[in-house]
Amino acid sequence: MSQSNLPNWAEVQPAGGERHLPVYLLIDTSDSMKGAPIEAVRQGLEQFQTETAGDEYARSIVHVGVITFGSEAKLVTEGLVPITSFQPPILEAAGATRLDLAFQELQASMDAHVVKPIKGAQKGDWKPCVFIFTDGLPTDSNGTLTNELWKPARDGVLNRVKGETKPSEVIAFGCGPNVVNENLKDISTGVAFRMGSSVASFVAVLRYVSMSLAASVASGANPDNTLLSNLDKVSLPPDLIRIP
Repeated sequence: MSQSNLPNWAEVQPAGGERHLPVYLLIDTSDSMKGAPIEAVRQGLEQFQTETAGDEYARSIVHVGVITFGSEAKLVTEGLVPITSFQPPILEAAGATRLDLAFQELQASMDAHVVKPIKGAQKGDWKPCVFIFTDGLPTDSNGTLTNELWKPARDGVLNRVKGETKPSEVIAFGCGPNVVNENLKDISTGVAFRMGSSVASFVAVLRYVSMSLAASVASGANPDNTLLSNLDKVSLPPDLIRIP
């Protein structure tokens, strides 16, 4: 990847400490992801780390958190880790598809790990970017399909009171034959995508994510407001379809 085109990044850093761009990857590790799909995710994460850390300015501000969700949800990274030291976690697929628990874990991590602004001292981190990868429909603990759990959990993340951290964007990627376009759109705040489930597809999609993040910080604009606009500046991989 070519280097970003912002020549004097230090000049736009706020006083009062480093400012980071939190990036959360919420990864479906339910039973249907066993075998090749979960290996494809791991290889895609390796490519994501390589691409993002390879950009001069993205590597200085991007911090990553990975949340897996099956029958349980867990933040499997040590909080938010710098992209330069991020290592793809060991992933095991089993259980139901508890997207609601993933949103709850996301909210807890944002409260614990995203630096809030302090008036007159520091601006705090930028709003987190959230990317969700799922190959099925959200369920309850018994594996029964339902929208009654994840929708309130999602709304709790997005409709927070002033002063509490919430994402700038939530973007969903649906992989495999079982995803439903309407659900993906409902999960997302702006755009959603369908993708393949092969190793090449995951690698290409996570490379696309990293390039979009790099374009966002390279512009010198506020990453809170530029990620979606920069998605259009990066060519879609052949295996990725934007849901209208």
